[in-house]
Amino acid sequence: MAQVISAFNVCLFGAGLYIAKRVLDSNRLCALPPGPIGWPIIGNLFEISSEQTWLDFAELSKKYGKFLNPGTTELVLSGDISSISILGTRYVILNSYKVVSEILEKQSAKCSDRPHLTMGGDLVGWSSGMLFVNYGERLRCYRKLFYRMFGSRSSTAAFNPIEEEETRRFLRNVLEQPDSLAAHIRATAGAVILKITYGYNVQADEDPFVKLADRAMANISLVTAPGAFLVDLVPTLRYLPEWFPGTGFLQDAKKYRQLVTEAVTRPHQYVLEQMAAGVANASFSSMLLEGGVSPEEEELIMWAATNIYLGTSTSLTRVVSAIYAFFLAMTIYPEVQRKAQAELDAVVGTERLPRLEDRDSLPYVNAICEEVLRWHVIAPLAVPHVSTEDIFYNGFVVPKGSYVIVNAWSILHDETTYPNPDVFQPERFLGENPQPNPQSICFGFGRRVCPGLHLAEASIFISVAMSLAALDISRHVEDGVEVIPKFEVTGGTVSHPKPFKCRIAPRSTNAEVLLRG
Repeated sequence: MAQVISAFNVCLFGAGLYIAKRVLDSNRLCALPPGPIGWPIIGNLFEISSEQTWLDFAELSKKYGKFLNPGTTELVLSGDISSISILGTRYVILNSYKVVSEILEKQSAKCSDRPHLTMGGDLVGWSSGMLFVNYGERLRCYRKLFYRMFGSRSSTAAFNPIEEEETRRFLRNVLEQPDSLAAHIRATAGAVILKITYGYNVQADEDPFVKLADRAMANISLVTAPGAFLVDLVPTLRYLPEWFPGTGFLQDAKKYRQLVTEAVTRPHQYVLEQMAAGVANASFSSMLLEGGVSPEEEELIMWAATNIYLGTSTSLTRVVSAIYAFFLAMTIYPEVQRKAQAELDAVVGTERLPRLEDRDSLPYVNAICEEVLRWHVIAPLAVPHVSTEDIFYNGFVVPKGSYVIVNAWSILHDETTYPNPDVFQPERFLGENPQPNPQSICFGFGRRVCPGLHLAEASIFISVAMSLAALDISRHVEDGVEVIPKFEVTGGTVSHPKPFKCRIAPRSTNAEVLLRG
């Protein structure tokens, strides 16, 4: 009997060892992406700043990029994927083209959701917009509407006259008030979008809809920045009474929600009034509202138009930031400006201004546009995706519910892909072995790719080409000495170059005549 029991125990022990080995092997084969060991409960909360988080993530990828390949004894040197935990939420950071393609493109069905933002979504109200809406029917409806109008270069060509007309007006305004460059860029981008979206012509000074868009876009950047509000990490804080110490965010949320309501409804009401009076210009909104729609359809159209108006689909914020960065780059790198102007003179001549139809004939100007997007990464961490299933990559697992973050800044400043990444060098995109076009990183991924990227690219190109043809951009002079501005940027979801000084003058008398003609 003892022998039977002994044999039985041995079998149980062996079975237990086998199961334990399978579990351990499974864990080794499905390890979390490498990263720092956090504290209980709070995890890695205090290892990440809220100002320029992309730099923290880049350092983490370097520090924890040396690890044993799961399930083997092979030492791997790679920082293409890393992770941290904050208050129980797993953040997986993607740091290379390869891992972005493998996860966000090839497995997009598993990671096309958006984070649930308590502050920006529940309390402020941006969760109905395209940028933050969860993957589902509402997002698919938005995309159908946008692709119908902006889905290709040929479809956006219908808006070329608007782009060119408003850019010419922008350059005239810049010559008259060169010290207000940033304001002119914002106003022009707003004018283009307002005309396309609502058939609205902006007022010459302090247009109310442009000002409203500026306030709304600044708010989006503020309330969606990673780590900006503790309530996003501890959602139950939203239920505290407003008199409780430390709940100033609740009063802020009320104020911000009023701004959201105003930004969504005011331009829509303008279109309805114009249509009722029979004087509405053809626009995205008026065409969709023609013939009458249900209240549910009207609400969807109203928000779809807001997505265009505020740049969450057409990348208005990217356009504004990119054009400002272009002027900064031309101030720091005057040799690039001279080379581009030589190409424009040879291809377009000096008797007319460049047009959007000239794009394919101006490779160096196009390279400048690409380098602007790479050199100054406008959305350094893009907008996080959320995994709806476990995702497996190279022996690692991205657990269901993880925030998947693309460190676009790290990818576009990787020295192995872009040598001398801090230098503005358009030539990197030309020749027999061009470096990767940054567009695939700058405008979203998988099923969340920006449907307005063609319109955004057109806006950037025509602004860059016309500015180079008509303006001379040079350095500010103080006490007889040229001042080279520093390349410094703001934090937030959308990053902008910090204010800088430069000199702007007509490139020639003929160029000024062309602008004013």
